[in-house]
Amino acid sequence: MSIGQKAELLVERMGQAGDGVARLPDGRLAFVAGALPGERVSAQVTEERRNFVRARVMTVLEPAAERMQPRCSIFEACGGCSFQHWHYEAELKYKESRVRDAVERIAHLDGHLVDAIRPAPNPFGYRNKGQFPAGGEAGNLVLGLYRRGTHSLVPTEVCDIQDAGINQVLAGVQQILNQYGVEPYDEGRDQGVLRHVVIRWSSALRAALVLLVVRRNEAVLGPVAAEIMRLMPQVRGVGMNLNDDKTNRILGTETRLLAGDAHIADTILGLTFRLSFTSFFQVNPQQVAVLYGTALGFLEADAGEVWDLYSGVGTLASLAAKRAKRVRALEMNPAAVADAKRNFSENGLTNIEVDVGRVEDLIGRWVRAEKDPPQAVIVDPPRAGLDAEVVRQLMNLQSPQIIYISCNPETWARDLDAFKARYQLQQAVPVDMFPRTDHVEVASLLSLATS
Repeated sequence: MSIGQKAELLVERMGQAGDGVARLPDGRLAFVAGALPGERVSAQVTEERRNFVRARVMTVLEPAAERMQPRCSIFEACGGCSFQHWHYEAELKYKESRVRDAVERIAHLDGHLVDAIRPAPNPFGYRNKGQFPAGGEAGNLVLGLYRRGTHSLVPTEVCDIQDAGINQVLAGVQQILNQYGVEPYDEGRDQGVLRHVVIRWSSALRAALVLLVVRRNEAVLGPVAAEIMRLMPQVRGVGMNLNDDKTNRILGTETRLLAGDAHIADTILGLTFRLSFTSFFQVNPQQVAVLYGTALGFLEADAGEVWDLYSGVGTLASLAAKRAKRVRALEMNPAAVADAKRNFSENGLTNIEVDVGRVEDLIGRWVRAEKDPPQAVIVDPPRAGLDAEVVRQLMNLQSPQIIYISCNPETWARDLDAFKARYQLQQAVPVDMFPRTDHVEVASLLSLATS
């Protein structure tokens, strides 16, 4: 089949990115956007490769029992969600089975080590951070989200998975940007000013930070920031991030405060955490308490030393410090480390120290300097998982426990397979941190093999 051709397909299962998986008459796989398992659909090919094709649903000929009407009016156009057309219970089963399949197929371990998934109490309105690209033209600027796999903008007045507070701020900021005639950035022409608006929300304070990501500094941005602060009392601060690169990376390396405060605070499991414009923090405050609570439950009640790698603003390190005698944290982002140090102080934690640097660069030095291994090492790496050198050094360290938190079941399972030479997977707990998307987190415990 070639691009543009149509075919009637039977969808066998759900694949990653929310695509139904079917098989063509020639044996190739077809990844069908918008299709659900068990459905018979008429689909049109949008991309052809040697071993597979991508297609989109034209007509659902036989709908699945779990199909539902999407709550969001732009669901089919926007790339933010994958599963608003699927009952939440079916989504949860898929995510749990994805983790179990990764354990069996990639790590070659027993799938029964995977617990039942921990569902979200509300699959909507949970996100505490939104990133909205700008489009249109000066005076008629629009903020929105990209169509999946493109940089084509879908104007967005309300995003159903964002906290209602973010949607309110989004509407107000767009109005002010148009009032002042701010020009959106045009990627094709490499012209314009505003690239993105990033809104960070504190569910504890019901307050926001607004970050304007711009190609260059403009005199108008100061008055824009002042007007945002004047009209929206829930906004505690407005910043500017400079990104003049021809890149799809959202943020540049320089951030400046334009008005108000450069920080807000949020709470997890009884501790307060200070957040800047760009520091990493989990986006679902209710479910992060479940995820981190599960991970920390693997620690012994009176642990000795604990290492927290990829520590961000020190959230896990702070929580682990309540159970451990000493915590060492490592984080590559200097701004996040500055926030972490403030967090340790404000929470009265004196048994934590934090270093700045890449885990891949410093882990060998840490391991060589350690006479006795720590009781546990906590790792929460990016989606790419652990670098092979990090795995090698942790196996040399031989800490009794590795607590591995992952946002990518496939790279996590790959690393489990590498750890098998010295570690045994004891338990894995999927947590639905990102309802209505295809992402799933896992908290897992690896114990040093005794034989």
